[in-house]
Amino acid sequence: MRRNATIAACLGAMALFSACNGGHQNRFKEQETQQAEATINYERFDQVIYELDNCIHRPAVVGDYDLLKVDIPDEDSLCLRQKIEQIKGKYPEQFKHYLMMLGELSSGYDVADETLFYLFLSNEAYHDLYKDCQEKYQEVSDLNAYFTKAFSRAQQLIPGYEIPQNIFYIFSGFGDYLSIDENTLYVSLEYFLGEDYKNYQYVPGIYQYQIKNLRRERIVTDAIYECTCEHFPLEIEAGNLLDNLLYLGKMLYITEAILPGEDATNIIGYTKDEWEWCEKNEANMWNYLREKNLLFETDNKVITDFIIMSGATKYFSTEKYNAPGRAAVWLGWQIISHYMENNPGMSLTDLIHENDAQKILLGSKYNP
Repeated sequence: MRRNATIAACLGAMALFSACNGGHQNRFKEQETQQAEATINYERFDQVIYELDNCIHRPAVVGDYDLLKVDIPDEDSLCLRQKIEQIKGKYPEQFKHYLMMLGELSSGYDVADETLFYLFLSNEAYHDLYKDCQEKYQEVSDLNAYFTKAFSRAQQLIPGYEIPQNIFYIFSGFGDYLSIDENTLYVSLEYFLGEDYKNYQYVPGIYQYQIKNLRRERIVTDAIYECTCEHFPLEIEAGNLLDNLLYLGKMLYITEAILPGEDATNIIGYTKDEWEWCEKNEANMWNYLREKNLLFETDNKVITDFIIMSGATKYFSTEKYNAPGRAAVWLGWQIISHYMENNPGMSLTDLIHENDAQKILLGSKYNP
């Protein structure tokens, strides 16, 4: 995966339902597609992993682990080893990727799998979190149906769009929230327990402005956006701010086309008030970028400030109001929307491969 600021903005960029589009347009939302369905295998890998819990007979561990000093009862160790080998045999590539998604749990340690999972599964906090996930996600057939519909539409709108062969619902203990390998999309359910979930405020790395977006309704939208970014990375290495804004604008436009039932606020992750603020201040934001000669800025830190998911965009904020995070990306999306409206013969594939930022800007006739 790409690890620069642009892909970071892709991976963490979603949020909330609302209903305020203003003059925003996307002609592909109205385009009908055939009923052919994509073939995707769905797995509750969270439940597969937690079957290992039946091997553990010692009381739960509370607090931090020490992977180098753990003493596992022989009976538990043998049971874990046997069951882990069964899982590896059935899901060899997915098991390997899952271990990487567990984040810092095993970082820097070379320990046996049974040691890692003994500590993971015997931790009381993780046990409680897993139970909350099972209560919230007893049924996922609605998500499966929406995924199938969305990826089927993506394939028809964009020939060659690579869809995952498998979608695995997992429990990672707040590791990666979404991840993609060669043929599998992984969804960490603990990141989608609802904005009122009692423990999010205590999780390192989850900020207050993000909590309102950590809910079931975000799963498919987040995943489609991430898959689109993953499959169609920015082809210009680094680039300037305008390159990045238009690239991310493309990704939002394509996600919106694939999910025609979603409101535009939901695609970018804004509340109604945040969207309306951008509409009211669209000309001011655009003029600021032009007057400060920021459109062709190549400093990575400055670009990151504008495109990364955050609580506010400091460059556009005032004493009275903090501009929404990624407000400049919102501008990029509007430019792409204008460009596609002014070029009705262009397909989404054409848009993906058009990397001349100046051509897009001029062709958009954007002048808020």
